[in-house]
This record gives sequence, structure tokens and C-alpha cells, in this order.
Amino acid sequence: MKKIIPFFIRLCAFIFIGAPLNVVQAQNTISDTINILHYTVKLNITDFTTDTIRGGTTLKFTPVVNGVTTLPLDLLHMTIDSISDGTGILFYSYDDTLLLVSLAGVMNIGDTADLTVWYHGNPQLDPGPTIWGGFYFQTGYAYNLGVSFNSANHCFGRVFHPCFDNFVERAPYTFIIGTNGGKIAYCNGLLGADTTDVNGLRWRTWDLAEPIPTYLASISIANYTQVNWSHTGANGTYPIILTALPSDTTNMKASFIHLNDALDAFETRFGPYQWPRVGYCLVPFNSGAMEHATNISYPKALANGSLTYEDIMAHELSHHWFGDLATCNNEGEMWLNEGWASYSEYVFKEWVYGHTVYSDGVRYNHDEMVHLVHLREGGYLPLNTIPHNITYGDNVYLRGADVAHCLRGYMGDSLFWLGLKSHLAQSNFTDVTSIQFRDNLIAATGQTFLTNFFNDWVLNAGWPHFSIDSTVSIPNGPNFDVSVYVRQKLTGTTNYFTNVPLDFTFLKSDWSKTTQRIFISGQYANFTTTLPYNPVMTAIDMEEKISDAIVDEVKTISSLGLHNFPSARCSLTVVQIIDSALVRIEHNYAKPDPMQNNPNNYRLSTQRYWTIDGIFPTTFIAKGRFFYDGRTVTTNGPGNWLDNLLTLNNGDSIILMYRDNTSNEWQEYPRHYTKFIVGSPSNSKYGYVDADTLMKGQYCFANGVSQILIGSNELPDATSEIFTYPNPTGNNLTIQWAGENLEPTLVSIYDMEGKLILSEIASGNETKIKTSKWNNGYYFIEVKRGEKIVGKKQVVIIH
Repeated sequence: MKKIIPFFIRLCAFIFIGAPLNVVQAQNTISDTINILHYTVKLNITDFTTDTIRGGTTLKFTPVVNGVTTLPLDLLHMTIDSISDGTGILFYSYDDTLLLVSLAGVMNIGDTADLTVWYHGNPQLDPGPTIWGGFYFQTGYAYNLGVSFNSANHCFGRVFHPCFDNFVERAPYTFIIGTNGGKIAYCNGLLGADTTDVNGLRWRTWDLAEPIPTYLASISIANYTQVNWSHTGANGTYPIILTALPSDTTNMKASFIHLNDALDAFETRFGPYQWPRVGYCLVPFNSGAMEHATNISYPKALANGSLTYEDIMAHELSHHWFGDLATCNNEGEMWLNEGWASYSEYVFKEWVYGHTVYSDGVRYNHDEMVHLVHLREGGYLPLNTIPHNITYGDNVYLRGADVAHCLRGYMGDSLFWLGLKSHLAQSNFTDVTSIQFRDNLIAATGQTFLTNFFNDWVLNAGWPHFSIDSTVSIPNGPNFDVSVYVRQKLTGTTNYFTNVPLDFTFLKSDWSKTTQRIFISGQYANFTTTLPYNPVMTAIDMEEKISDAIVDEVKTISSLGLHNFPSARCSLTVVQIIDSALVRIEHNYAKPDPMQNNPNNYRLSTQRYWTIDGIFPTTFIAKGRFFYDGRTVTTNGPGNWLDNLLTLNNGDSIILMYRDNTSNEWQEYPRHYTKFIVGSPSNSKYGYVDADTLMKGQYCFANGVSQILIGSNELPDATSEIFTYPNPTGNNLTIQWAGENLEPTLVSIYDMEGKLILSEIASGNETKIKTSKWNNGYYFIEVKRGEKIVGKKQVVIIH
């Protein structure tokens, strides 16, 4: 399931979820007593005036304990017409939520029985202000979405049929759905009979032999037609059915041109597709998609002929491995479904567009998680016990994807893919826990250190942070013995991570390199390695394989001018260069080391610091810009909540601190720098500092009385009179600026690489730009009138 929620209500979607609603009985424990063997759902869905369904569901079941005399079923707000077992009418009690059927006799292990419940009524929608799942009658469509955000039990099959509505009970399905007026039904599985009775009702029978939980059961009805494709995979050729109104099929086909690529990617990475068909059914629902097995409910607005939302197409498809095939055992383990489906979006992008696109997406997501997820969702949380009210929140989807990427880094590509294939083969058509997932991976790969991974990243909260305290290189004949001293810090946890496989890269002056993997545990660690050269730079995790509390960017710079490092929250302007420079900037979400000697009573940031390293030729001279941001207005962007502990009232006392290495004391940046305040100095908490000379070392902000900022170099930002909204945005961006409208204005927008994306002449004091086809990421706006810069702004595009 993929939610689509506008950023300005992203948090609010969960604020309103209070006490659990619609408490049901059929949690996992009932499946320890009775096993449902098959559901046959026969419904007449022709009443689009009163939105009523009529019919019955037959359940074949068997007890797994002796002495069973009742069958408890989940069914929400229906009118029961009768219940029979083929020999007679059965007694029951029903409170609009729990249907308790008295069986005709005592059932024991090995017995089987069929029971049919006949009912009618108006199927329900998700209760509460954040309506998501339920059964919809909408503009000529009838369809269900099998997940409730607001109910005590998130499974929502009970809105249209009696069932054991939980994540662990699985059964095959037969659907027999009657429609009229040109409407036809699509359900899970393969189409069998398709007949029209004497009353003009069209009855279509769909059979799914593979067992699924009830929340994956699907009915979609409209004046549909279908597009027939196919795919040849590891287990042979299977059909692809794209279902839409006739007027929507052309756009749908265009938006799904990479569907076969997604299938290739997922079969290669995760193993064979185990289902009888691939199916997507367009519905008029705009707040997300639902991974109903073989019959995905997909918003028609997203199949608009573009590829803008193809990551959602891939997300839902990947559930046929993570979620539909191997299902989380309980809602607290939802990351096993949604975290892995979210990670599969990056796997898809990597397959189609290459590793750089994968890395950029993973980096952006990781930055958002380590920066903001604990603020959005009430603290640092373990992944396997997520609270009910944020089952479908960012920890599950986005941090789950971040942890999946980190697991890949731990295991290495070949064993990672091997382990996933083995796990899914062991867990197909069943429910799993994180511990079972761990054990399956270890059994397949022999990587016993994965016990540490799951203990640290899944069963506990927070982030580690790894840095090099120092390196010592001693000549040893023609070689060098290089000792590396490593420190682990913690963000949001008190437990040091153990057996973390970190890649250490040792670079020569010609940029050639050697990389070694070392397992690091505890607060301090060190190791010595022998190299045939004396390294000029030593770095941890340059390929960003481990999701620790750092976001870094590496660039090769060979040109003058501005070079943005948006994920690192800074930029540099090169004023002199002949040879190329390798620049790595780390934005550390961890406390900088404290000062040991602090006569000026500086108060260092406790939230972050920068580390700048690289290979700088002697001809390289650059200025550095570091942004401070103490705003706490939103948790939905790259800004805010970075320096709020230093800007309780405003940023007046912000100063820039520096040290060249960890053995030296922090000091105010020793060369000339200028601070620019964005907005009114009396209440502004946002601005930036321009350091005249960028030097290798560590930088952070602090509160203190500056010895360098004196009047003329602590200024209001003369280029801040520009306004953008919404920010972040997805499809449309409005840019406004101040000043007299005396001459045309040049609006230029650059991407994070400094590439010019758009340049236009605007009149007046406003322009509107469509961004629906732009890639997700940071963009930089410059507004000029003549030679004067009217304003600059950073915006974020997220679809």
C-alpha cells in the first residue's frame, strides 16, 4: 500500500487517530483454534442508488483443536439474513462487529465443514477524519481498499464478507460477482465463468488458488475494459491485465511502460513471481494505492500518461513478494511489508535508470529520516514494535527502506540478493516476523553477524555515528603501516552498535584507492593495515552503504563558480582552480566533541557539525557557505530543526566554529567570515555564514560573542526578498519577489548539480512554474533584475 498525502497534512493524518475503533475478535489468536480453508464470496452489486450489497459468503474451515462448538467471524455493520451449514439453519449472535455462529455439533481436529452466511447492507468506510480503506461506491465505481487506518484492527476485509480478519489467517478465494448496466467485476486471481442470467445480471467468477489474508481480497466494478499484456519470467509466461475505463487505457499504457522492467528487476532480485497474473485496476481514489493480490487498486489520477508516479506502480507490484507473499505477522512488524516495498522503489529505479539514481534517492530518504522522523512520530522507535497509530507512518515506510538499504550494505550485493530470495522461498504464502526474517537470512548466507544487525537496527531505536578520530602512518620498508582510530557516537539511542562492517578507503594523491572492510564495535576501535603507499586521505563509507547519522556528498570539482552540496546543507564557490579537486562534505547528525578549554564560554551545537575533507590541489581556493536554521515551523522539508537549540529567540549569537582535526581545540573560525541574517534580525532564526577560505577540518555553529563578526560583516541578507510556495512542492511552484516592477526579471532555476533547469523572463512580481515532470530533489532559484540579484531561494520537489 502506498499512501499519497499532501505534505501540509502529512502529520495530521495520524494526529486524529485516538482510541481504537471497531474492536474485533479475530486477531491472530483465533487462528490458533480454527483454520479457514476457503472463502467463496457471492455478491449482487448492482444497487448504486442506496450503495447496498446482497449475497452470501461460504467458508470452508477446520478446527486445529478439539471441542470446537462456535465459529467467531468478523463482519462489520451488515444485516444477517440467515446462516446455514447445508443441513439446516444455525443460531448466531451479532453485535454489528462480531458474528458468533453456534455450530450444529462439536468439531474436532480433522473435521471440516462448510457454512454460508447470507447478508445485505451498506459496506463501511474507514472511520474517522482520515478516511482511507473500506468499500466505496463512487462515480460509477464500486471497489474496496483492504486496509483501515483508524480501526483497532487494520485489516478491513470484514467490510464486505465475514472472515478471520487478521494478518496470519490465509485462504484461497472464489468470487462470484453479479453486475449490470455495462459494469463488470474484476477480483483476485483468474477469470473463470462469465455468464448473464435471465434477469440481465452478468456474473463473473474469479478464482485465486493461492492463499491470502483477508485484507488482500479485492472487488473492483465499473464499465471497465482491459489491456492484455504478458510477461515471461522464471516460471514461464503469465498474463498482465491493465483494467480501466476505455477513455483511460491510453494513458495507463503510457504510464506503465516500465512494468515489464519492474517484473524483470524483482524476479532477478527477489525470486520468481508466484502468482497467476499481474493486475492493476484503476479506481477514482487519489490518496494511495492498495496491493490487492493480482488485482492492485491504483488511482486513475496517477496513470496520467506520464512516468511521474511509476515508483508507486513499482511499490505495489513489489508487494507480491513483500506483503502478499510473505506477510508481516502483526501490525507492529509492518516494515516487513511497507518498508521493503518502499525500498523496492529504489531497486526498480536502479534497474531502469542506474545506480546513481538509486544512490541519490536513498541519500535523500536517509537524510529525511535521521533528521526528522523522530520529530514526526514521537521519538526514536524500534522497527518491529511500531505503535498502532503510526502503523502506516514514515518509520515503517521510509525508515524501513533506509534500514533495508543498510542491510544490503552489511551483507554485500551477492549475498543480499541470495538471502532475500531464500527468505521469500522459505516464507511464501505465510506470515513472518523480523526474527524469522533474520534467521532465514543467516541460514542462507552464514552471516551470523546479522544477529547484531537486527538487534541494533530493527529491535532497537536510533542511529550510530562513525568517524575517524585520527590516522597514523609509519614507513615500513617500501610500505606504510597505517593505524586508524575510530569513534562511534550515538543519536537517539544509548546502545553502541556491534559488528558494523565499515568500508575504509585509503586514497593516494593521484586519487587511486584501496578499500578494506573492517568490523567495528563499541565506542572506540582501531586497526592497522599495511599499504604500498602513504594515503593522503582516509574515509569511512564513501559509497554510503551504512545508514549511520551522517549524510555526505562527494564531488569532483574542476570549474569556477558555485557548487551546491544540498544534502550536506552547504555550498562552496570556487575562485581559483587548475587541477581537479575531490571534495567530500559530511553533514553529521551528532554532537561535536566538547571543548576542553573554553575561556570564552562558547556553547557548541549539540545537534550537528560538518567534516570537510578531500584532495585539494595547491591551486584550489574556494569560499564556503554554511546554513544555520533554527526554525521549527515544519517537519516536512530539508530545513528546520537543525539549530533550534542555539536560536531560542533569534540567531543573533550564532557564530562559526572550526578545528582542523580532532586533536585540536575548537575555536571561532580564524579567518574572515560574514553572517547573513534572512529576515528581521530581531526574530530571524535562519541565515548563513560565508567563510572566505574553505579549509579541511570540522565546522559547527555555536552561541557566543564573536571576536570576528563586527558590524559590517554581520548583515541582513540583501538577497532574501523572494518567496516561494508551496515548499516542498510536487506539481506547481509559485515564486514572488519584492521591488518595483520597472523592468523584466530573469528567473533561473538550477538543480543540485548546478545545471540550469529553467530560465525565463518574467514580468510583474510573480511567476508560476509547473514542476510535475521534474525529478525529486533540491533546486535553487535565483531572481535577477538587470545585474542586481533580487533574491535566492532553495526549494524541494517531492512527488
